[in-house]
Amino acid sequence: MSKRRREEPPNRAEQAAERASRIEKSGSFAESYLSYLLARASHTVASGFHAKLKTWKLTVPEYRVLFCLAGADGLGVGDLAAMAIMAQPRMTKVLDRMERQGLVGRHPDDSDRRRVLIHLTALGRSRAAPVLRAAKVHEARLLAPSAPRNGP
Repeated sequence: MSKRRREEPPNRAEQAAERASRIEKSGSFAESYLSYLLARASHTVASGFHAKLKTWKLTVPEYRVLFCLAGADGLGVGDLAAMAIMAQPRMTKVLDRMERQGLVGRHPDDSDRRRVLIHLTALGRSRAAPVLRAAKVHEARLLAPSAPRNGP
């Protein structure tokens, strides 16, 4: 009995382009609705990178927290939730998990004792660094075809 050769996994970008082409030809309201088109573009751009997050053992919400806090001197939970496009109750659960992992710390806000600021720990910064570098490489690859070219 011959072994079946394993096929290469489908290219996500090609699949997304094929799907987008079918949508454009569908006559659907969605094909010309800006909000939908922006959401679709965001999904297409992000999904390729989000699939790589498993490499760093991160979920998409954890990744969002890392990139929102990178370079920030601490953000309130509500501000962080808004920036990460996440409901505040879900953000709290993600932060609880990340705090247990030692990636973030909660510190009282000196100017408002009712408020807590979220900071990346040293471990969080070290875990974030390679992921954020990879995110910038991914972004550069996506933008390369539209970058201005020098010369003829």
